[in-house]
Amino acid sequence: MVIDRLFLWIFLAAVIVGSAGIILQAPSLYDTRVPIDVQLSEISPDAARPPPNFLPRGVL
Repeated sequence: MVIDRLFLWIFLAAVIVGSAGIILQAPSLYDTRVPIDVQLSEISPDAARPPPNFLPRGVL
């Protein structure tokens, strides 16, 4: 049935466009503020970084 395939493609296009529209409306995509945990963190960036020899040789 050709009309069934046509409806399938129309439905598929509607689902993809609708999903993309919902995802692209997420406020977190457009929020450029610094995260609150970074603002309030009392740990310096140097203390949070692992030491240079943390991973054994050959892992990366």
